[in-house]
Amino acid sequence: MECTQTNQKLNAKSLKKAIEVLCKKDSDLEQIVNRRGKQIDLFKRPSGFTGLINLIVEQQLSVASAKAIFGRLKASIVPFSAKQFLITDNKVFKSAGLSSQKINYCLGIAEASLSREINYNALERMSNENVVKKLVKFKGIGEWTAQCYLLGCMSRLDAWPASDLGLQVAIQKIKGLEKKPKRLTIEEIADPWKPFRSVAALILWSSYD
Repeated sequence: MECTQTNQKLNAKSLKKAIEVLCKKDSDLEQIVNRRGKQIDLFKRPSGFTGLINLIVEQQLSVASAKAIFGRLKASIVPFSAKQFLITDNKVFKSAGLSSQKINYCLGIAEASLSREINYNALERMSNENVVKKLVKFKGIGEWTAQCYLLGCMSRLDAWPASDLGLQVAIQKIKGLEKKPKRLTIEEIADPWKPFRSVAALILWSSYD
């Protein structure tokens, strides 16, 4: 199934429009936006191989730690390509701070990218659902990484990383829930935010800033 919304990209203009729509739909989101002075930042990551590796590095790490590790990787691997990644000594990865598990994940992604099992241009033509289905087939890529790739690397307007801990905590707080909501609850709460769930995620993440 091809993507029917290739022209619907998340950028400064569509971000502003989506914020207006979401604020009318949900007063809790509106409160966050108003507290932020209507300044909501985009979540941007590089496209293609670089962006996917960046997201794998970010898994289960603080923003600061992930940024430092990825920065060291980029400085050590030049050019930062799948081909160069595969001929890089493991010591380089370890000295950058990458765990053995993530080294294996990244090497697998590099091999799949080089063989074009992961075809980044083809992903651009796919629906959100099919991009996720394709990416989660590869070791080291779960739902969170695939959804964040849609959001940060492909600039899709309706990505929704429901398993993100930050989103769960933010939703618990703004909705006054006793416990951290489970996946099904989060999906239900987010349903009215379609087709701008990427922007809803940005608003919720901004509540931590």
